[in-house]
Amino acid sequence: MKLYFIRHGESVLNFEDRHTGQLDVALTEKGRAQAVVAGKAVLETGLSFDQIISSPLVRARETAEIVARTIGYAEGAIIDEPLVIERYCGSLEGKKKSETGPLTDEVIAKCGAETDDQLRERARQFLEKISGQSGHVLVVSHNGFGQRLRSVIEGTDPSTVWQLPKIPNAELIELGDISK
Repeated sequence: MKLYFIRHGESVLNFEDRHTGQLDVALTEKGRAQAVVAGKAVLETGLSFDQIISSPLVRARETAEIVARTIGYAEGAIIDEPLVIERYCGSLEGKKKSETGPLTDEVIAKCGAETDDQLRERARQFLEKISGQSGHVLVVSHNGFGQRLRSVIEGTDPSTVWQLPKIPNAELIELGDISK
């Protein structure tokens, strides 16, 4: 199975530079436009997906629906998967990033957020759950989850995930053949 990933389009809290976590916030108009561009990029590659799996949070689900509509995939066939939801950010959710600083292990412990190990474990559980799939699968999710998913697939040192650049909004990324 070949796995692909799209982070949701820009959300209201992305625009405001706030920690979003599992808060359920809408896309901005720019985010909707980004999702259309992502769908068109999929068409340009000639890809078709056997399955689209989405985080149930509205910003990811709406992105998945827009991409599906753009590429001719049945929106009703999109699968909501709680395992691919964004990291829980505890008491930081909704706060300005400029006020809180980066999500270090110490900050995560203080605010009751989901730890990096917990997030990586969810990524492993998700991969195990879809391991019997074949064809091309698209996951529409979030930056934090996407970084950990990629790290688990590539087998990178968990401590280096913090150094990875953010996954851009609504950009198609090939995570590779995970059926090996």
